[in-house]
Amino acid sequence: MEQFSKQEWIHYIGKILLDNEPFQYKTTSQNNLFILFAADSFRRNGHEVLVDIAPTELHVSCITISIFPNKTCIEFTLRYNDKPSDIIQQIIDSKCTTVSLRGCGTVVQSILKILDYVLHSGWYIDNTIMSTLTQQKETTKQRNTALHVVVKKG
Repeated sequence: MEQFSKQEWIHYIGKILLDNEPFQYKTTSQNNLFILFAADSFRRNGHEVLVDIAPTELHVSCITISIFPNKTCIEFTLRYNDKPSDIIQQIIDSKCTTVSLRGCGTVVQSILKILDYVLHSGWYIDNTIMSTLTQQKETTKQRNTALHVVVKKG
């Protein structure tokens, strides 16, 4: 299995999830790229995907990937023309229990408006990451604050 291509992993994992069983794979192999790419495909399609990386006594990282069969996640990369009210309606209509919101620059204000709604509607913040996205424009660098927030239905 460690020599599987991305498509082979997707097929293998998909068969397990179709049986309504969670998929879990633990490895210390140095060739983990394709299973991570496959796991990301399931994440983008609404599955909850957990990736754990831990040290071992052998001084090699151990990676554990878990993918759950039910589609309970939705994610939004907000753009400047996205309306917070439209995103909120999509969250309400989706019936998902995990929502990922990310954006940068002035879009962060829209994320904060969405959070105002969800945090007062039975959701809690699971994870928040703030970072900087840097764009090179001719001779200057433009730095935009980026915010990624994951909320879960409590």
